[in-house]
Amino acid sequence: MGQHILRVGILLAAVVSAIGHAAEVTPGTLLSASSIDQLKEMTLDGHQIRDLLLPSQEKMIREFGWEMKLMPRANLPIDSRLVKLTEQYRGQATLDDDLQVENYTAGMPFPVIDPGDPQAGVKLAYNILRPGWLGDNMDLNPMYFLVIDGEKGLEREQGWRFKRFLLDGRTNEPHSLDDEKTKYESLINLYPQDTRGLGILTVNYKDGRLPDVYAYVKSLRRVRRLSSGAWADPVAATDVLTDETFGLNLNPAWYDGWEILEKRWILGTAHGEVEPVNREESDPAKRFPAMKFDAAPYWNYTESFEPREVWVLKATPPRNHLVSYRHMYVDVDPHAPMMLWQEYFDRKGDLWRILHVGYSDFLWEDVQQNLLGVSIVGFFDLLRMHATVLYSGGDLWGFNTPGERAADYAPEALSRQLN
Repeated sequence: MGQHILRVGILLAAVVSAIGHAAEVTPGTLLSASSIDQLKEMTLDGHQIRDLLLPSQEKMIREFGWEMKLMPRANLPIDSRLVKLTEQYRGQATLDDDLQVENYTAGMPFPVIDPGDPQAGVKLAYNILRPGWLGDNMDLNPMYFLVIDGEKGLEREQGWRFKRFLLDGRTNEPHSLDDEKTKYESLINLYPQDTRGLGILTVNYKDGRLPDVYAYVKSLRRVRRLSSGAWADPVAATDVLTDETFGLNLNPAWYDGWEILEKRWILGTAHGEVEPVNREESDPAKRFPAMKFDAAPYWNYTESFEPREVWVLKATPPRNHLVSYRHMYVDVDPHAPMMLWQEYFDRKGDLWRILHVGYSDFLWEDVQQNLLGVSIVGFFDLLRMHATVLYSGGDLWGFNTPGERAADYAPEALSRQLN
């Protein structure tokens, strides 16, 4: 018996020693279906890769040909003004009985997230939604939508203009431009011609009321108001729901629950390397150089991933929503709550869709510095074998452009976005 215990102890010590001395992955190594079994036993920045991989990421790699270019963790380009404002107004923001933010001025409303706090989940959601950590305004003109059939290939390329303008929680002064509204966010189709002019504008409010939703009807050349229930409808001809444009677009009170499940490390894209669209090319493979249009499921693209520590946030929509719940993997950096990876489950509780958001450095025009932006977004419907990839427009994308006005984003300006 004693010898058996001794042998077990020696074996365990050998395993621990092997893990402790696992080989470090060379930066730039490709994690793929052909290399995953070998690389899982190795480390990246001291983290064993098997511990970094989410089951849904492993599923994407093994079953759908997803690949990850492995890179060491690097510091984020954080707006120093946001850091200063967070400290200036630290501790002022609170939640009322209806889970609406009160006494909020600017900066991150809840910079310290305590997983033991029963309101921690909804506070993290407000950190994502309310401050200008991605800029007070952005104009992505155009954002390229690649609509892809996973069995047949690229169905169509669409050009959409995405605009967002914060009315509250702004980094620049004045920090608030409206007593009731929080932001304008719009998507309007620029091409192809048969869909040109389709689009929506959502207007979000501070008090939690459902948003105002507007559409531009090109045949009438008029803006029409839609039902507020459209906040969770699909965006025309894509795999994107209105409440998830750019990762998250809602008021947290519209959901039934927000819960932090754990803190852990994953592989996420914080320093993306996607090569922007090549506007001179008409061949899709050359026009969108990061895309892998040559093999099913045709929606994969080359991007870099690094170890990131995240909060695992479970969000539960109301029962009339298409999604039963979603898992959001949100970076723990208090000034950059990046939504690096999301999983959506259908009403039966089965994994339905995956959302990958790739973050990268972009020029913020007001300070002429490279700060945080979004370079690529992939919505993957695993049940329908369909995807929509939002591809980078490079220097056509504007962050914190000086001189932008709220009037440029209001409902009456929808038609002017076609220019």
